[in-house]
Parts: sequence; C-alpha cells; structure tokens
Amino acid sequence: MSAARKQILTRVRSALGRGELDKAQLAELRDRIARHPRHIEPAFSEPQRQRFRQKLEAAEASFVELDTIAGAAAEIERYLEACGVAKRVVTSGDKLLHAIEWPASIELQPWVAGSDDKVGLTAAYCGIAETGTLLLVSGEQNPTSLNFLPDYHIVVLRVEQLLPRMEDAWDSLRTSFTQMPRTVNFISGPSKTADVEQTVEYGAHGPRCLHVILVG
Repeated sequence: MSAARKQILTRVRSALGRGELDKAQLAELRDRIARHPRHIEPAFSEPQRQRFRQKLEAAEASFVELDTIAGAAAEIERYLEACGVAKRVVTSGDKLLHAIEWPASIELQPWVAGSDDKVGLTAAYCGIAETGTLLLVSGEQNPTSLNFLPDYHIVVLRVEQLLPRMEDAWDSLRTSFTQMPRTVNFISGPSKTADVEQTVEYGAHGPRCLHVILVG
C-alpha cells in the first residue's frame, strides 16, 4: 500500500472513530468477499431469449436470431447495406468469428480499431437476460477499442451463452478465469446521452448503433 493511500485510509478511520481492523475482523471480511454471497434477485417468468431481446430493443439496439453461424456473413452484409455503411469491418480474433465464411464483398480488417473505422465486429463472453446486457472481456484477440471506437458495433453470441442475471455472469467469469481480464465491459445498447436540454443524442461516448446476432 502506498504512503498516500495509507494516509487517506487513516483519516477515514479517524473520522469514523475507530482504528485498524484486528485479525479476526479482517478474516471475516476476506471470507465474505471470497464467498460472493448473492442477495435478493428480481424474478422474471419469460424465457431468457425473449427477455434478452425485449430489454435490448428497449435500449434501442437491433437484434436478429440465426439458426447457425453460417448465416452471419449474409446478415452482417444486409445490416451494413440497410445502414448505408461501407462494407469494411474491423473484427476481433475470437474463435466464434473464425467460423464465419466471408464473401469477397466484405473487407475485413483484423484486431485494432482506429478513430476512422466505422464498423466493429466482436463476440460477447455472455448475454445477461435480466437486463439485456452484453458482457465483453478484453484479451489478446479482443481489444477493448473495438467496443467503443467504431460508430456501428456488431456483436455475435450463441444461445447457450445467455445467462439469467448479473450474478450468474460474475460467477461464470470467476470459474473461467484464474485471473480476471484486465477489462470487463457491460454494454446495454448504443451509446446515448440526454445531458443537453434532455434531447437524446446517440454516439456520445461510443457506438451510435448496436446490432446483436444471436446464433442457435
């Protein structure tokens, strides 16, 4: 712990009228953190896939379901044509995307997105049905810039990657990773703000459009 941080925490303890925690109190707190207790969770009766779609669309994202990954390239091409966007896609190196057979009409640019790139394609670690949220993790094949720099963000995930609630997503991450990824992003729709005169503007802090392709 740095000297500055220790000084700040000492002031906080002093303001609260207590000293440092003893060993028993520290052990109790560390045990609680390690157990990740779950609290009251809202119930929902609709199927996970239905709720996920409803919540995504309520957040102004677009959504499509495909039977197999074989139809992903055609769907992406359709989407880009509908948006009037050039068919140049910056894509992550996720293994799910390797299964897509790309037509010559789509130009692929791997890995790193820049400020001039319009379309980013990534896979998601999972989808959270309760809130219609995508969870994406950073890694060598998945730079976080793909999630935020392009104006159009296309995300692919499989049906079996849908989880009921946020707590399930964190439990899955703890199981899958011995060490947490450097960045974990939760995305629940395109970037938008109503800070100026309560008028909604899209693309304020990230993509102005989010398109989700659910496979399976």
